[in-house]
Amino acid sequence: MQDFSFMTTEEHFLLQDALKKNKKQVTKFVLIGLGLMIVAAVVPQVYLYTHSTAQEADQSLFSYTNGWFWLWMLSFIVVLVFALIKVTEVRYFTIKRDLMALQKGTMQAPLEAVYHENDDTQTNFMVMLPNSKRKRLFYWTRGALSDYRAGNEVEISYARYSRVILAINKV
Repeated sequence: MQDFSFMTTEEHFLLQDALKKNKKQVTKFVLIGLGLMIVAAVVPQVYLYTHSTAQEADQSLFSYTNGWFWLWMLSFIVVLVFALIKVTEVRYFTIKRDLMALQKGTMQAPLEAVYHENDDTQTNFMVMLPNSKRKRLFYWTRGALSDYRAGNEVEISYARYSRVILAINKV
């Protein structure tokens, strides 16, 4: 069983900074998604109504009066939501939960994998949990760390629920 302790004031501010960065990332991708959705909804309508008669356009599958158009639009929105989750690695609600609980954990384990994400603004570490065969992903949200490689033994201090790394040191 993992023991958890309370965060220091400095660690609390680091987690708040991670929340702000995550919120900016989510906002950026939501705006891009809304823009794409507007384009996907408007462009077929403009094309239909400028290149055919109103009656032909109303009978088309891409007309807003047809149920298939709304099914296509709903599918487009679902794909955008899943793309948002995958691309941003949304941790917003778990970081907010960490800011309420104020608990951190500390562990020492070898790195299984290290990779950079979000235009090198985040480094992700895959760690084999001690005393188990499970792997967990931990997030360093303050840029790219290039000194860490798979196989390095590290000591990680992290926020309990979001697994945002507060401090990482090689052992």
